[in-house]
Amino acid sequence: MATTSEHLGPPVVLPSQDGRRAPMALPGAAHALVAGLLACLVYVLTVQTRPAHIDEFYHLLAGRSWAADGSFAILDGRYERARLFTAIVGGSFDLFGRSDLWVARIPSLLFSGISVALAFQWLRQSGGIWSAVAGAALFGLAGYTLDIAHFARFYALHALMILTAAGSLFLATRPAGRFRPGWLAATALCLAIAAHLQPVTAIAALALGCWLLFDQRATIATMRPLHLIVLGAIALACATIALSQAGPALESYRHAERWATGSQDDAFYYLREFRAQMPAMLLLWPVALAAAWRRNPSLASLCAIMVMLCLALHSFAGMKAWRYSYYVFPFICMAYGLAIGALVERFGGRGTLRPALLAGAAMLLLMGGDVAYRHSARLMASTLAQGPAALAAPVPDGEWDRAAPELRRIAQGSSLLVTGDDLRTLAHIGPFDLFISHSRLGELKPPTDFNSDFRTGRPLIDSRAALSEVIDCTDNGVVIVSDYQWRNPMGVRPEIAREIERRLTPVPTHSSFHVYSWRHPTVRRACPHVGKQALPGTKGASVVRPLPPRGRCVPSGQSCPPAFFGIAATAGAA
Repeated sequence: MATTSEHLGPPVVLPSQDGRRAPMALPGAAHALVAGLLACLVYVLTVQTRPAHIDEFYHLLAGRSWAADGSFAILDGRYERARLFTAIVGGSFDLFGRSDLWVARIPSLLFSGISVALAFQWLRQSGGIWSAVAGAALFGLAGYTLDIAHFARFYALHALMILTAAGSLFLATRPAGRFRPGWLAATALCLAIAAHLQPVTAIAALALGCWLLFDQRATIATMRPLHLIVLGAIALACATIALSQAGPALESYRHAERWATGSQDDAFYYLREFRAQMPAMLLLWPVALAAAWRRNPSLASLCAIMVMLCLALHSFAGMKAWRYSYYVFPFICMAYGLAIGALVERFGGRGTLRPALLAGAAMLLLMGGDVAYRHSARLMASTLAQGPAALAAPVPDGEWDRAAPELRRIAQGSSLLVTGDDLRTLAHIGPFDLFISHSRLGELKPPTDFNSDFRTGRPLIDSRAALSEVIDCTDNGVVIVSDYQWRNPMGVRPEIAREIERRLTPVPTHSSFHVYSWRHPTVRRACPHVGKQALPGTKGASVVRPLPPRGRCVPSGQSCPPAFFGIAATAGAA
């Protein structure tokens, strides 16, 4: 028999003790909507506090192609990872009539706000109003969430899908729940979308399965033998399928790209990350879980398993970054929301003032003790100091914004453009012909010079010999590399930089860029690897797929809804 704390209580008071679940009331949904809108307002006001990130340009450039003709093209390649999100970004371009990073970030802003609203409503029904306020505030105002909301990448949508899948499964397993098949179908759909966005969804799905077994252990123990046999057969079939793919799955799990090998075997990566950014919440985590368990054991156990099991598995994975595991962060905040709700119930008394002061003091303790929240406070203070006029400005991209006009002028006079920054060169200067990158070449199979990058279709090199071959067979060209990539072991390596300095002529330009050129009187031999774009006078003439002009979806100005609504035919797994 389920305990009363496992049932959902009325949405406007603390969970009821009569074991009956009250229906969702309009005021509760309205409060959740207000929470989501307030979160979106914060994210919009601070959207330009995060400079452009290199990964955002994938969806920016491919999104322009989607808005123009329904493809995912970037130059001669295709960017097909997380195509659903790219299509959403393209739809945003069409809707707002602009195709810049500001508009590309709008979907992430909205998805983050929806996640805050969902967390608020879930906590309101499962732990009461103070649990909802505290959990939603901790989640929505964290520096992690602001960074994801300001990131034109699929992480906000992925976190929303995992949170929605968990909430749907939670509702499907409540004793007094209705529409269980519908909630289970919603769980499966959300997990499928999340898997399309991120392979790490397998870790989240495993954690949800473990929680389901734990939460429903009493029900499983009372099942009929025939039902147990059927479940056992299904479990055996799933285990057999999993074991048949164990080798490739383990290889993928442990794989790390060249730029990520430094943390590949660092099992304490996430522990150090949270110790640095959220020391107070990390230190008080056991206490918060214990208090949350008293408030709602089912939701507390879900939060505990989603956080600890997922982070443990991520800790032994090859690729590590805090954003890869961002989807667990809402569950951390929900556990603290339940804990603060239990604290208010125990010591808050009656009325409104004392509970509000107690909840506020608890949140102030956590936010004041964690760098992640002080970071958010600085961003909001910076926005208030700038005034509303700054909202209309483009998303900043550092030295590229200042140097772009001069770099474009230099690149226009060359037959071959070689770069160490592929996407930023394409976004700020124009189409390039050759890309130098140690890290990016390692992502190709085989990782050999002049192999084409599938994302842009342009050849990659990472050796002095390959660079010399290109210089020798092209009558003129220019090399443009940012200071960040210059002599970077993962970018333009020191030995290649020395070869450029030895053979080419420096071009005076912006101090944050390294620009070199060459010019031969005649072409001494053919260039088989760089194609027609390396021939004199043909740069971009036949190999460059034109991009839509900034500020419009397509050159002719016609609308793009048919391409946007054609998403069902092209948004398969990346």
